[in-house]
Amino acid sequence: MPKNAKHLVVSKTNSLIEATYHLTLAEQRLLLLVIAKIDSRQELGAGISHTITTDDLASAFAVPRKQAYELLRDAAERLYGRSVIVHRPDAIDPNKDYTLTRWVSTVDFDGSRGEVSLFFAPGILPFISHLRREFAQYQLIHVARMTSIYAIRFYELLIQWRAAGSREVLVEWLRERFDLQDKYTSIRDLKRFVIEPAVEQINAHSDLWVKWEQRKRGRVVEALIFTFGPKAESKPETQADSPAKPKPTLTREYVQQHAQPGESWEEAWERLRRKHGA
Repeated sequence: MPKNAKHLVVSKTNSLIEATYHLTLAEQRLLLLVIAKIDSRQELGAGISHTITTDDLASAFAVPRKQAYELLRDAAERLYGRSVIVHRPDAIDPNKDYTLTRWVSTVDFDGSRGEVSLFFAPGILPFISHLRREFAQYQLIHVARMTSIYAIRFYELLIQWRAAGSREVLVEWLRERFDLQDKYTSIRDLKRFVIEPAVEQINAHSDLWVKWEQRKRGRVVEALIFTFGPKAESKPETQADSPAKPKPTLTREYVQQHAQPGESWEEAWERLRRKHGA
């Protein structure tokens, strides 16, 4: 169990949870770790740096320390080039359609110390700091073991409606928010590569159980309906007595052969590592 994630809490405005963006698994983890380490009750300035070390990443997400800085550095470099669209960003001014901003404005790298320092872009600060209303919180540990980028986002969409225990999401709305563009254009592929793995990982790793069904208009799947709630405490499962299968060596060739559509090499490596306990 990732020990440093146990007491870290992620806080985001609802509009940021429902924003349009795409991040790799490594980028999501870096961003969530930074957000969880700040005090969302305080007002942050654009000139404040937020430092993440290899130890932070390794202990929060069970990443091997010898590879942690490389993953940290690559994630920070990619995150620097990413943008996000926040829809209806201002509750006071409902006529404002959306805000387009970057996540970070500057990244400093220090390989000798094994750390990177991020400076949030001014446009993103209102959605992660000085939060007073319309925001959601959850413990980082509940997503720390997820390897699907969509599982993390689905989990955030569900906890917004935690009190209701159900949420209906239009398929086209979901595709836009997840920035799928021309990926998984058929509902069959969307279910296979996005919805089903996400639900499986939420059920396996988070504090929620979730079930889902689809709603059709004619023959077209128009919406997805999620029913969910907190898990009851359960007894540890016992393993059947069976010969252990040899663990595969996660070479670059093996990872490339077993990567799922849309996965980066890093995401596939992390998923396979957790699957096989390598």
